[in-house]
Amino acid sequence: MRRRMPDPSPTTPPGLLLATDLSARCDRPLERAKQLADEFSIPLVVLTVHDAPQAPGDVLQWLDGDAGRAHQERAAREEFAREFAGSSLQVAQRFATGPAPAAILDSAATLPGAIVVAGASQHDSLGDLLLGSTVEKLARGLAQPLLVVRQRVRGPYRRIMVATDFTPAAALALETAARLFPGRRITVFHAHDADTLAPDAPPHAELIRFLDGCALPPGARELVDPVIGEGEPASQLARHVVDNSIDLVVLGLHEESALMRLLTGSRSEYLLQAVVCDTLLVRPPVRPGEDDENEKT
Repeated sequence: MRRRMPDPSPTTPPGLLLATDLSARCDRPLERAKQLADEFSIPLVVLTVHDAPQAPGDVLQWLDGDAGRAHQERAAREEFAREFAGSSLQVAQRFATGPAPAAILDSAATLPGAIVVAGASQHDSLGDLLLGSTVEKLARGLAQPLLVVRQRVRGPYRRIMVATDFTPAAALALETAARLFPGRRITVFHAHDADTLAPDAPPHAELIRFLDGCALPPGARELVDPVIGEGEPASQLARHVVDNSIDLVVLGLHEESALMRLLTGSRSEYLLQAVVCDTLLVRPPVRPGEDDENEKT
């Protein structure tokens, strides 16, 4: 079945949704969300979710029920006011109660097309986060891109890389990156094991065919740098990210039996653990009946 080609025109997302508790651990995603909101001149919604306590000091407030939530909400409003005092950004604050994945998915559903921004500990691998975590549930349930922030903000994303296995999901990742960040160079990276390479399918020619099949904005193809790595894909990816100071890796998502897989199937965990920079996860459009399989738990 032929892949439906998206509109190749540059795209500005209609907004950003940041999931945060406004604590120190959320400083990096907060700063990145502010930077992107300013760059795109789009509104930012900051969502604070009241979930079960994550620290001993929060337990008493959680047990207080409504009174505890009211105290947390008041503190969050005060912190929000301090954070955005004097800011020219279009910013709004929302609150939700319950499991974080369901609350974030519900809020995201009211902001179609918005990029969802979430944070990650610098010391946790992206694989650790995506496997059995809130981020995994978001990646499986969101209709829009999910930006996982790990690094400090040092300006707009300049060094962008799309990892490809020549699938439609990888094509969507490249198309999304080119539309969101027009005028910027994008590395399209493919790594392969020499032992498994088919003799009649040289990787460079296959990469060029892949690029020819992507719906890119005018002028974007000239800014694409195709790169082939030979060796174990995860280690090649990690080396390229570090050696070239990549700011953002864009990954396309696969569907396999209602489970979201990332790029290389059984090797996805190793691939994700190799990515130490910010990561934009792009999901193909949901097919009819898929929503029932991706429960918001």
